[in-house]
Amino acid sequence: MRTILFATAISLLLGSSLAIAQQAPSMHEGQLNQLDSDKNGGISRAEYQTFMTGSFAKLDSNADGVLAQSEVANLLTPQQFSSLDANGDGRVSRNEFMNQVMKDFASADRGGDGQLN
Repeated sequence: MRTILFATAISLLLGSSLAIAQQAPSMHEGQLNQLDSDKNGGISRAEYQTFMTGSFAKLDSNADGVLAQSEVANLLTPQQFSSLDANGDGRVSRNEFMNQVMKDFASADRGGDGQLN
């Protein structure tokens, strides 16, 4: 379920529907092209990490290094936000965010080759 929420967050950042979810077989070509900075036809772990680092910065509207529920209220339910808040302090740090999105990448990397195709 958490991978779906990141797909939602990214889709709003990109203006499209990104399908990195456990049930989604793959991204469509337009989505792939937006993240594929080296244009090799796949999304590497490094490309995904770079994109998600930028996504965190865009979501962190007050640039304080953490996400408050109010900053992502239009993207995440309170339950989804709580699931990201690993230490339960009511905020999602960059580390909490990145740890989860990179777990999501690993789950979506069905081939285990460090690429999403």
